[in-house]
Amino acid sequence: MNQKSAIPRDAAAVILLNHAGDKVLWAQRNPQLAFLGGYHAFPGGKLEASDQLVKIKNCTDAEELARFIVCAVREAFEEVGVLLVRGGERLTKGQRVSLHDDLISNRMTFAEILEHWNLWIDAADFFYTGFWTTPKFSSVRFKTRFFLAVCPPRQKPYAAISELQNVEFIRPINALNEWKNSKVLIAPPVLLSLKTLGEFSPQRRRDAEKDTKSSSNNDSQKTQQISSEFLLKNFASLRLCGEKLLENSQAADGHIHYMELNPRVVCFPLKTETLPPATHTNCFIIGRKKFVVVDAASTDESEQNALHALVDSFIEKGFACQAIITTHLHRDHTGGELILQKHLQAKFGLEIPIAAHRLTAESLAGKVEFQKFIAGGEAFELQDENGADFQLQTMHTPGHARGLLAFYDAEFGFLLSGDNVVGSGSVVIAPPEGNMKDYLNSLETMKNLPNLRFLCGSHGAAVSDAKGKIEGYIAHRLEREGQVLEAFENGAKTPREIVEQVYTDISPALYELAEKSVAAHLEKLYEEEIL
Repeated sequence: MNQKSAIPRDAAAVILLNHAGDKVLWAQRNPQLAFLGGYHAFPGGKLEASDQLVKIKNCTDAEELARFIVCAVREAFEEVGVLLVRGGERLTKGQRVSLHDDLISNRMTFAEILEHWNLWIDAADFFYTGFWTTPKFSSVRFKTRFFLAVCPPRQKPYAAISELQNVEFIRPINALNEWKNSKVLIAPPVLLSLKTLGEFSPQRRRDAEKDTKSSSNNDSQKTQQISSEFLLKNFASLRLCGEKLLENSQAADGHIHYMELNPRVVCFPLKTETLPPATHTNCFIIGRKKFVVVDAASTDESEQNALHALVDSFIEKGFACQAIITTHLHRDHTGGELILQKHLQAKFGLEIPIAAHRLTAESLAGKVEFQKFIAGGEAFELQDENGADFQLQTMHTPGHARGLLAFYDAEFGFLLSGDNVVGSGSVVIAPPEGNMKDYLNSLETMKNLPNLRFLCGSHGAAVSDAKGKIEGYIAHRLEREGQVLEAFENGAKTPREIVEQVYTDISPALYELAEKSVAAHLEKLYEEEIL
């Protein structure tokens, strides 16, 4: 049964610029974090009840934003050690470190710190740029308000807690180049913000140079204490940038419908009748000027319409769809491919083949008519938005399903792992379609792909440490296998009896699914003559 999407929690983040206004602060989230681990993001976090206890000045025009400004300030201090308050110039570096320790160790609340040291938050130092909400496919969701601000002079951000690493100021264009070359994963709101910041970067630099010249007669102390308020009011490009960011948020009502994992891959989560805790199946559009659509799976008309609108926008730019691909036979991966094919034929007169592995086509005979068969070891010749060619390698990776396909961009080190490895939930291996020995062999094949960096499965977010994730899957399966064998030798003979002994960490409502995996383990153990 399909699950309801998680309710978004309130949160805030700060888009922190350096004092010249030409660089923005970003950091990599700890890869071990369950939510967007390994992604690059801005400092921020969830709203706390205590945030509304902090009074801020000059917030008459945006009272409802006051607590979120406080949240953004507190999170910036907690995560990167930057104190975005008035009066903070009186503190030494050592004092800020001591106050940070007081906050993290809960010796003092943020409100108590501000009051004790006569510090205050001024709303004039922050430019509200709108909110973005985590897509519905995620099991953890946030409605995050973003604020543009400028780092106070003499404060150098650092990784103040273990949640963040590789903290740095970077020119937006350089950050985008890292993403364009598939060196980093970037959280969707951050990517959208970087693109807008990049549009205004040249003007910001000219503004900064102009302001530096005009203020050259001021004493150095006054220049050092120049406020964010001054910068936001006097750097026209910063103000225009903030307004553009807000306009983008409002135009989308703060919703992100799809994610660009890199310039070649769009992930479009579609609501499907999938297994809990997942609620969506990831559809992928790979390529631009020449592209393929993988798993246009949803049978929901509104979901189909949203996907069709994006595909239509590609076609209207003159891009060419090479195929509509179904990765395997399960119901949460089929159902929308024929609808998309008919839509493109009716609207544009295009004849786009539906493709799958031959085993999948045989299983879906009478339900879906396939015009093309895909085998492992083949490659699709695709093109990016600039017309540059690249190859998408096809991989036959049986185990979860006999005909399951995965896809690999070796140049970018990006694996689309299908239902073999997923960002949320677990993978069920259910005989006779599923085979545990084949599955482990497929995992080994994927783990050893050359240049492997990132992966994205059919459910959940992309993963920054692809090899580590796959190794974790292998280790988990082998550990389970050892537990199944031990339970069997201790007298538990049926899958249900083994589940009750081994799967003590899951709800009884999931026992039926666990029994299928136990059956697959037993089948492998019998085949290998261990039982």
